[in-house]
Amino acid sequence: MDITLYEFGPTRSQRVRWTLLELDLPFTSIEAQPGGDEIAQVHPMAKIPAVLLDGEALFESAAICTHLADCYPDRGLIPATGSRERALHEQWTAFVLSEVESHSWSSFRNTVLYSEEKRVPAIIEQNDIEQKKGLKVLDDALSDRNYLLGDAFQVTDIIVGYAVNNARRAEKFADDMPNLMTWTDRLRARPHSPLQA
Repeated sequence: MDITLYEFGPTRSQRVRWTLLELDLPFTSIEAQPGGDEIAQVHPMAKIPAVLLDGEALFESAAICTHLADCYPDRGLIPATGSRERALHEQWTAFVLSEVESHSWSSFRNTVLYSEEKRVPAIIEQNDIEQKKGLKVLDDALSDRNYLLGDAFQVTDIIVGYAVNNARRAEKFADDMPNLMTWTDRLRARPHSPLQA
């Protein structure tokens, strides 16, 4: 497969890069500015990341990572379609996007991204409360396993781990969620991990 990754710094494109490295796939990297003309050719909202796979565009990091892992099932990075484990992959991916990452993204927009007159400061506290609820669910799920789907590292851990690590770096949890602390330490220690302390 001919793969071109449109990426930019510490964005969700790190998920895709990490997946490509874990799959040991060659790819071309293009650093593209969000909102720029170049990325607008492969993403309808000119956002990062996006990929060209044999010339066909695909966007949204979770979709890209899942599809890449599906294309190379022999690499063991994703459970088989139709299995209970695959359903859990879909569950945790959807869960982290809606119950963790959406709240941190809303807070970021209302503290950094939006102009002062567009910001809604009151939403930050609400986002923190809701995000912490989602993080607690993940902490509980990791109480008896090394990775989200059991003892083997999967693309699920890449997708979820990126969002959880961002919450950890923003000091949204600490000793009150020891399983998440241990798990993110484990993810950070992987050779291809882009996650930072």
